[in-house]
Amino acid sequence: MKKIVSAFLCFSAFLLCSCSKGSYLSVIPDDAPAIIAVDVAQSGLNIDAEEIDTTQKVYLFETSDGTFCLAAKSTNSADGFSILQDKWVCGYADGKMLIMGPVIPAQQEEMKKRIGRLLQQDEEESIIGTPMLAQLDSIQSPIALVAQSAALPEQFAPYFTLGAPRQASASQVCIAARISLSDGVMQIEGSNFSLNKSIGSALADANRAFRPLKGTFANDARRQFFSLMMNVEGGQLLPILRQNNALQALLTGINTAIDMDNILRSVDGDMAYMADSTLANIEMKAQLKNRDFLKDIAYWKSSCPAGTRITDQGPNAWLFQGTDLSFRFGVTADNQFYGRLTRRQSSDAGQVVSSVLDMLQPFTGPLRSIVYNVSQLSTLQQTK
Repeated sequence: MKKIVSAFLCFSAFLLCSCSKGSYLSVIPDDAPAIIAVDVAQSGLNIDAEEIDTTQKVYLFETSDGTFCLAAKSTNSADGFSILQDKWVCGYADGKMLIMGPVIPAQQEEMKKRIGRLLQQDEEESIIGTPMLAQLDSIQSPIALVAQSAALPEQFAPYFTLGAPRQASASQVCIAARISLSDGVMQIEGSNFSLNKSIGSALADANRAFRPLKGTFANDARRQFFSLMMNVEGGQLLPILRQNNALQALLTGINTAIDMDNILRSVDGDMAYMADSTLANIEMKAQLKNRDFLKDIAYWKSSCPAGTRITDQGPNAWLFQGTDLSFRFGVTADNQFYGRLTRRQSSDAGQVVSSVLDMLQPFTGPLRSIVYNVSQLSTLQQTK
C-alpha cells in the first residue's frame, strides 16, 4: 500500500491512544519511506500517554513493505511483548517501545521475531544519521512529516508533488511538511525535495515560484474537504503544472473549449484548488493581475466541440456544459477568478480519506477538512 499519510490518519488514531533519543530511534530502519515525528507535549492532541515517555517525541513510520509502526521511549522497564486489540504487536526492550501491524493472530509470532530484531538493531542499520532524519529534525513543528511520494495515498500524491520532473520516480520525490490541527481542520504546510542531486535541483527551481500565502481564500478552504493553496504568478506556475499529468487530467473536458492556460497566465497572488469529498468536483479561486482572457471568450463560445456549449450567466459569468461535466466560471468585481467543476459521474476516491478522518475523532475531535499550503523548504525550518 502507498500510505504513510494514511498511516498517520489511521494508525495514530489507535496507537497514540492506546527511549535517550538515539537509542529508541535505532528501531526505525534506514529504508523507511516515511516518518512522522510528534512532540506529544506541544502537539495539542488528546493522547493517553500510558507507557510512553511524553518528554520525548513519538515516531510513526512505514517500513518498505508497508507495515505501519510506532517507535517511542517507554516508561515500561520490562522487556517483552504484548498484543493490542488483537492486531497490533508491541515489543519492549531497553526503554524502547515498538508497535507494528496490523496482523492476524496467525502472524503475530512472526511479527514478534521481527520486532525483536528491530529492537536489537544497530544504529548503523537504522534511520539515525540519514538525510531523511536530518530533514525531519530540521522541520520546526510539533507534528512533522518526511515521506517519499510513493508512500502517499494515491489520490493525494499529485497535489503533493508539484514541480517534480516527469522522469523522477515516486521514490525520488519527497515531501517535508509541518502539520497542525485546529477547529476540525488539518493544516499541512509542505515543500518537495529529493536526495537525487539533479531532481533536487529541479524541485528547488520549481519551489522558488511559490510565495508566502496571504490567506485570501483561507475561509473558503476550511469549508471544503481538501484544498491545495499557493501564492504564485501564473506564468511561473504553468510549466510546473505541465509536468504533472495527474492534475492536468482533472481538467480534461474543460480544455477542449476553454483555454485554461490563458486564464492561468492572468493569475498573480493567492490561488486555491478545492475539492469535495469525492475529490472529483472542484472549485478554483485565484487573484488576477489582469482580465486579458475575457477577450477570448467569444471565440471559445463559437468554437465549442459538438455536444458542448458555453452560455452567458450574467455579467462576467459563464457556464460550460459538456457531456459529463459542467464548469461555471467568471470574474468578480474585485478581480478574482472563480470556477466550479461538477462531474455527473460519482467517484469514491475520497471515501477512504473520509473514513480515516472519522477514525481520528477520539483524540482530535471531528476533522472535516485537509488544507495543503505549498511552501518553500526554508520556511519549514523557521520557527513560527
